[in-house]
Amino acid sequence: MVAATTKRFLKDYPEALIGGGGAVFVGAGVSMGAGYPSWASLLTEVGEELGVQSGELHDLAALAQWSIQENGSATQVRNVIKEQIGAEHAVPVTLEIIARLPVKFIWTTNYDRLVERAFGSVNRPIDTVSGAADLALRATPGATRLFKMHGSVERLDDVVISTDDYELYRSKRGAFLPLLQAHLSSMSMLFLGISFTDPNIRHVLSLIRESFTSAPPEHFAIVRPPQREDYTTDTEFEARSTQHKLWSRDLKRYGLIVVEIDDYSEVPDLLRQVERRVAARRVWISGSWPPEAGDEIARVYSVSQALGELVGDRGRDLVSGAGLVVGSASIAGFLDALRSNGGWDLERRLIARPFPQPILGAAPDQAQWASLRAELARIAGVVVFVGGMKIDPASGAQVVAGGVFEEFEAARALSSIGIQLRQGVGLLGIPRAL
Repeated sequence: MVAATTKRFLKDYPEALIGGGGAVFVGAGVSMGAGYPSWASLLTEVGEELGVQSGELHDLAALAQWSIQENGSATQVRNVIKEQIGAEHAVPVTLEIIARLPVKFIWTTNYDRLVERAFGSVNRPIDTVSGAADLALRATPGATRLFKMHGSVERLDDVVISTDDYELYRSKRGAFLPLLQAHLSSMSMLFLGISFTDPNIRHVLSLIRESFTSAPPEHFAIVRPPQREDYTTDTEFEARSTQHKLWSRDLKRYGLIVVEIDDYSEVPDLLRQVERRVAARRVWISGSWPPEAGDEIARVYSVSQALGELVGDRGRDLVSGAGLVVGSASIAGFLDALRSNGGWDLERRLIARPFPQPILGAAPDQAQWASLRAELARIAGVVVFVGGMKIDPASGAQVVAGGVFEEFEAARALSSIGIQLRQGVGLLGIPRAL
């Protein structure tokens, strides 16, 4: 049985993403799942040199501070970070899915480059802001912004690790805080891989309380509660479970809803469900018709235009390859609907991937076209096919367009993320389909 909080998350968070108001906070647990050490493991070597077991010390920032004082510099601590965090572990599935979602802002206290690499794997631009001075840089148009609150492994001279760094955070990196506070105040934040005993997260939550004494904005955290196999005795397990229940209820003060899972392996499936629900709002109008074939072109154009207008009127987003007849007509109808409803919002609602056309006599880049078709199929939840004909250059006769079949196959191959294929749908059937 699906818990009420899970249902609420799967309903509300996709809506926030669709509306441009969804953000993500990536915690240390995501990096640990990829093979990076925990904060305590990272400082084990440093602690042993000082005669302190890191597992016995809760204030790990103090351990780093003592090492710096003992050695006269932060070189040793930075070398440990460079060696253990600088390694490239495989990008976890969780971040691969995040990279495909319409997330504009990601926050993290991690040093590694997993998020950047996840976005790079799908050729999606991302602006990394790891120092206070980076906040003044002009954002790349269309890029997601990644705020690395504690710095990055690429700039070890500017990472937050010691007691001094935390105590002087507001003076050295305080420019991050009002921006984070603004996102927490105006967006729905999904917390992944975090522990709310972490003082960093506690500080984030305190920022919410500073702005909202009542009715804070709604945020979500995917959390694994204590399991019996985690502990050696029933007494310890019961104590931890009670603590978790109290802690979960307490988080409501911050507007934070806990989504409980039995195992971390469930996280990718939850995010895939989010991805499916986001995709379900996007309609890809695929098809073709040769401009040279004059008898039916007016009807095909009219049908395509009406479909585009219907997508806009129903509040859906349009996905298009921007072809000559079907693509241009559906886009025209979609724009008419947006104008009639008083708003354009094209950056979010029109997702166009025009197919580069070769010069006369040259062959198209089939690999590039196949890649574009796969992307269009991935980001759309509903596909409608119109026409599907072209002119054979050898005979001059109308023939079935092989590219439309390729788009059909691309959509069918991604049926696992909610593609709905409808063949032979006429104009009168479309309202029911949408």
